[in-house]
Amino acid sequence: MKIGIIGSGGIANAHAVAYAANNCEIIAVTDAITETAQQFAATHGGKVYSDYKELIDQAKPDIVSICTPPVAHEEAAVYALNAGVNVLCEKPMAYDIAAAYRIREAVGKSLAKFMPAHRHRFLPANIKMKEIIASGKIGVPVLFNNIFCGPSFGMEGRWFTKKAIAGGGCILDTNSHSIDLFRFIVGEVAEQTAVMHRHFKTTDVEDAGMLVVKSVDGALGVMESAFFIGAGAAYIDIMCSNGIIRFDYFVPDKVVYTVMGEENSIEEIVTPSDGFKEQVTHLIGAIKGEHELSCTIEDGVRATEIICSNYK
Repeated sequence: MKIGIIGSGGIANAHAVAYAANNCEIIAVTDAITETAQQFAATHGGKVYSDYKELIDQAKPDIVSICTPPVAHEEAAVYALNAGVNVLCEKPMAYDIAAAYRIREAVGKSLAKFMPAHRHRFLPANIKMKEIIASGKIGVPVLFNNIFCGPSFGMEGRWFTKKAIAGGGCILDTNSHSIDLFRFIVGEVAEQTAVMHRHFKTTDVEDAGMLVVKSVDGALGVMESAFFIGAGAAYIDIMCSNGIIRFDYFVPDKVVYTVMGEENSIEEIVTPSDGFKEQVTHLIGAIKGEHELSCTIEDGVRATEIICSNYK
């Protein structure tokens, strides 16, 4: 398949590697900074275009990856969908709830596929966690604990901490993944609240926060993220009625769970992955009609609703 890249900053490189692993060809790239697009094209291929409209109209890709800052997601996504071009849109899918709804409206009018880039649900480890919980071995989920934290040096001067560009701070940026994982593994969110703080003095969004949710079945979830931190941590703990299960992203080849009454923990070996390749594989399969999308516009809308409802 022929691929266009809209926004060629850091995350776009991971998309490019994932497309290459799926035997796709990058034919077009654009970025607000021309030099960035040129550097990307020199590494991954593709013709540089002046903007996303020119890229879509002239290059006519099968799929575009939207890897711009959040404020620019809606315009590019809607334009691509109206042109019948399939879209993989980086998280957070939308700058705010209204933008998420407008993207959903465009999806409903288009024959093209749209998938929010919630890559964590495609990690073999997280799929394994979902399977083990669904099996009933460790009972029903009671407490879901997740942390995705830095280190994120230099964030005070980057667009991630500017509301006009990012829409929010670390909760919207990082916990978009957390919310999707909670809904994917545990269930739909019925209630949500959050506490947050701004340590940086020159920014206008949170750089540390905790999101607390409750599922429709009564499971509680706490999700933490921070830009203002000097050490990294990334894990998921799910405490269930008959045991506990854990995945530590720094030990990427195993999921560990314990069943109540059993002395030893059980280790399930999984293939280490960041999920980028798998999410592209899934999208391509859906485009070819091999299966339905398992990560849809509604997943992107719900993540936006749940998080942005906490911003005042």
